[in-house]
Amino acid sequence: MSSVSDHIQLMKYQEKQHDSEFKKREWLYINDTVSQNDQGTSVIETTSLSNNSNFLDYKSAYLSVPLLSTLTSNGATNEDISTAMPYMQAESFKQSSLPMINSITVDLNGQSMIQQNQLIGIYNHFRLLTSESWTSQNRWSTIGFYPDVAEVAAFSTANSEFAPSKTSSNNTILNEGLTEKFKYILDDTDTLLTSTLSNLISKTELSKLYVSHLSTKTAGTSTTSPVLQYSVKATIMLKDIHPLYEVMPISKSLNFKIQIYWNYSVATATHDATVWTAQSSQFRAYNGTLPLMLNNVSDGFNEETDGTLRASVYVGDTCYYKTQRSVGTLATGGVGKQVELHVQAVQMLEDIESNYAQNHLRDVSYHDYYQFSL
Repeated sequence: MSSVSDHIQLMKYQEKQHDSEFKKREWLYINDTVSQNDQGTSVIETTSLSNNSNFLDYKSAYLSVPLLSTLTSNGATNEDISTAMPYMQAESFKQSSLPMINSITVDLNGQSMIQQNQLIGIYNHFRLLTSESWTSQNRWSTIGFYPDVAEVAAFSTANSEFAPSKTSSNNTILNEGLTEKFKYILDDTDTLLTSTLSNLISKTELSKLYVSHLSTKTAGTSTTSPVLQYSVKATIMLKDIHPLYEVMPISKSLNFKIQIYWNYSVATATHDATVWTAQSSQFRAYNGTLPLMLNNVSDGFNEETDGTLRASVYVGDTCYYKTQRSVGTLATGGVGKQVELHVQAVQMLEDIESNYAQNHLRDVSYHDYYQFSL
């Protein structure tokens, strides 16, 4: 007696196997040319890659960016925050890692392709929210993306269906997206779990794997601030930064010079043991935006303690903000120092490459945009 599975299995054996058009695939990477990340700029030149005989696929290329976010109290005597805080629910990036980029410039073989344009994260987030769907959810954890729930995007002083009183989008009760983004950063000592991650892997081994994790957790004393430091290995696709890379065909001898201006930021926020009462941004590189979101957690700040927190984020493994370095005992990040560009290189079969080379002249059409402030 036959079944549907028998017919499917028979059809698989009858399928014609197609040979691959590529002889070899491999991933190449280069580091940025900036050794110190305190200036908020990274420069990547693909000269070494363009001299390679392989075809390069910049459409699938991505930046691997080490980030270090530091959370301390505003002074050196507030020791209650560290003991009361649910550590892995303290802060997150807004929507994804894209807010770290304020602007970019791109030159191709000496010709300007993308001019500097401020606040491109606003448009890039619009593109993510309108182009991503639940069918592409499998890549969300890779790029650190999860959409915030629209019902809690507002802020109201009175109760309503979509904006409860004094409740904004930075809460885990109504914002499922914020809760999901917390899961992208690991904590080997998280006691909120039934079985702690340290039973499987230690913090030292997490650093060797270069995965996003809570790299520093230091309790405060009467003279020092508590310190939480998040080492995040962010993956930023080139096609998510600018539409040029969405339409870039595989090609040879393309010498890109990509200069990235990062949104280094420092902000303070005051909590009265119920809600956030005040916030301010002391420093935003290139007059950019604040990429971090402090969470008004239901089982942490608003039931345990009040005080003023200070949060910062930098590229690399060092926190450069002097105030945080003076009030707490800071450590270096655990996911690397330099920004890396990863590009897929392919070798075609001889006949395929010959046919591809005959039509080597191609028109590339892409959308560019400019923003003006009034």
